[in-house]
Amino acid sequence: MENIAKIVALAMDSLKSGSSPDPWSVLRSPVLWGIAGIGLGVSLFFRGFPFLKRKNLIQDTPTSAMRGASLGGLEVSGTVVGPYTLISPLSESDCFYYHAIAHSSSGEEKSTKEEILYVPFFLDDGTGRVLVDPRGAETELRPSVDDEYSPSSGDAFTRHFLVRHGLSTEYPTDLEEYCIRAGDHLFVLGTLRDNPGLESAADCLARGIGQREQGFLSAAAADLQRRAAIESMLAPGSAVPPMPNPRPVETEGFDLNPPVVLMKGTSGEPFFISWRSQRHVVAELAWRSVLYIWGGPLLALAGLWILVTHLLTH
Repeated sequence: MENIAKIVALAMDSLKSGSSPDPWSVLRSPVLWGIAGIGLGVSLFFRGFPFLKRKNLIQDTPTSAMRGASLGGLEVSGTVVGPYTLISPLSESDCFYYHAIAHSSSGEEKSTKEEILYVPFFLDDGTGRVLVDPRGAETELRPSVDDEYSPSSGDAFTRHFLVRHGLSTEYPTDLEEYCIRAGDHLFVLGTLRDNPGLESAADCLARGIGQREQGFLSAAAADLQRRAAIESMLAPGSAVPPMPNPRPVETEGFDLNPPVVLMKGTSGEPFFISWRSQRHVVAELAWRSVLYIWGGPLLALAGLWILVTHLLTH
């Protein structure tokens, strides 16, 4: 490592001494490409091990049916069901969970606002159901919105979301939203734990915050969220129409205070929710880990060879 540092230092001195009034000459310099190759290669090498660790963990964690699952780490797959829903703030769709993100740039100021809300939802694999508490989960969901808000074409629903988070509606804003809806098929790697209790999070709506540290929205709070969402689309002073019925879901037979819940573990165990199957998740982690762990050193060696060659020929 000390020899590499010396070579990089010599290369930097060479780059400075050979400076040219042409700024593009720097980008064509083999010294720059050599240093970039070393830095990127080392970074990729170390980034590959978390992918390998995650892949091995998923493969070593038992896949379990809902019925008869035991406490501890497990992975399950099933269809999403639940007793009641929310309205997502950007796609205006009925869902059990949403994560909305706005990246705003007004002049030189850049701001990112996020909102997460969720109601109880269950995974059903045909043998039984398990309640999922998504707090602290790493999610990989299909985007329901991935677009740019335009002041000239933005809808009232989106403007209400931006204003609620203190963002200007006079500038373009990049929007993202990820939802969990009825009928979605999910793969979850988590910990089946004794139910610590379902907390009420109705005050989240009043304070305009998400639920990173809060619990599920109650049915009453979800109804308030739905009414507020509908009213935000109306012109000031307009009469509120009758509330539309949410997307039909099964409303009976859900135990909202079950003895066990699938959630984040207490000792830092991974908690992962994905729209893809376990097989596809493992396959992607496998090729990423191989690419990073083997490709990183090769890239670093290529960068080092470029530097050494340049120094020996000058």
